[in-house]
Amino acid sequence: PNVGKSTLINALAGRYIARTGNEPAVTKANQMIDLKNGIVLSDTPGILWPRFENELSGYRLAASGAVKDTAIEYTDVAMFALDYLRSAYEKELTARFKLKETPENAEQLLNTIAAKRGCLRAGGIVDLHKASEIVLHELRAGKIGRISMETPAMIQVESEEIERLKAEAAAAREAAAKEESRGKRHHSE
Repeated sequence: PNVGKSTLINALAGRYIARTGNEPAVTKANQMIDLKNGIVLSDTPGILWPRFENELSGYRLAASGAVKDTAIEYTDVAMFALDYLRSAYEKELTARFKLKETPENAEQLLNTIAAKRGCLRAGGIVDLHKASEIVLHELRAGKIGRISMETPAMIQVESEEIERLKAEAAAAREAAAKEESRGKRHHSE
């Protein structure tokens, strides 16, 4: 998803044939495009697996806009992004949101940004969703700075943790199967 399939097809066709947009999931159905030179292209919606093996990668993709905004709770994505930015890009974060100091956690940070940017509902209640929109839109637009949400070292550490958890789960399933088998044998005797 979001690799520019429709944009590439339009460029190859030399005209606007496939709908494009600056958000994910613009292409809703398969479309065949005949370039009239013996080549027929197929424009398809991008497909994402419904669950990420690495949940952190899912949040990073959501923060970047590569995952539709409705897939993961907006406020959760913004807090995930802010938590990461606090630790990896504190200078850029404080400069963009004109902070004298960085709050202790992402929730306090989002509340501070909400107050600074006027994200208040009636009665002075902080609108975290609106503040989350501001944070994520500014992150995606590059207004916070040139940021990498993922490094090879992070992926390595997370991959190792996933493999460890998979091995533990497999061992637990194996132990449960042996226990069940033992129980069946015991009952049949």
